[in-house]
Amino acid sequence: MSTPPNQPPKLIVPGQSTPPQGNQQLFLANRNNTVSGTVQVKPAAAAARTDPGFFKRLVTGLNPLRQNTRAAMAMSGLGAGALAMDVAATLNLGNPFLFYDRRETWKEMSGALEGNRSNLWRGYFDQISPNWKGTAAETLQQYVRFNVNGLFSQLGKVGDEMSGAMHGQYKEVLEYDLSVFGLYAASAPILRSLAAMSTTHPVARVALMTQVGVFTTALGNLVKQFADVYNSYEGDLNKLELKLNDLKGAFYNSGDPAKGPRDLRLSPALADPQRTDDMWKPKGADL
Repeated sequence: MSTPPNQPPKLIVPGQSTPPQGNQQLFLANRNNTVSGTVQVKPAAAAARTDPGFFKRLVTGLNPLRQNTRAAMAMSGLGAGALAMDVAATLNLGNPFLFYDRRETWKEMSGALEGNRSNLWRGYFDQISPNWKGTAAETLQQYVRFNVNGLFSQLGKVGDEMSGAMHGQYKEVLEYDLSVFGLYAASAPILRSLAAMSTTHPVARVALMTQVGVFTTALGNLVKQFADVYNSYEGDLNKLELKLNDLKGAFYNSGDPAKGPRDLRLSPALADPQRTDDMWKPKGADL
């Protein structure tokens, strides 16, 4: 049965007379034309990971500290600006697990890509090349050597870089969260005490205003730190997006997945099981 005219031709490997639908396997045959093994090509599957709840516990612990500091801000007379900085700093808090999860997902995909690339490479050069010759064997060699190997390597490099970028963002988000929590944990008791004394002691009110100013400045520094980190990683992700666009151009027509994958440009004769004997010649058969 030939490949339908509206589909790109598929390469029929000896020992696989009818390619099973949806089965991502390359069937390998020896020189006697019997199946000697298969090469698995499976999509990367991300492992299920459970959020340890760090971010939820951090927010739960931060809320009462914020209430104390916000009350002190209001009493200091610097309420509007200080409260605005409080909102800006705490809105930037993020769950580092989300970046950890993406880091591990990209790492797993990169490993799966390298494993599949090696399976195909070794499958051909260990079992196909020593036993077969002919048009189909030469075509398959060119495809494995120049197409599959190169594209898989490029995908693996992008996966490695994405995993590295996600690790960097995980680290920055975790450090920012801990910095904000540490600042509130250290400042809240002081501000609470000064706020309580400021109603009866003018000196305490001055001290409260000074401490709120110091606290607000520290919050501003954290917000600036967050903005710098955000812009830095935005630039890194932009570079990775450009690399992914290059890969789209290699895999899809005009680089657009909606237009379908690029044609392998294999001869339709290679997809005809009735011509398998013409396409595949066992080595040593003519001796």
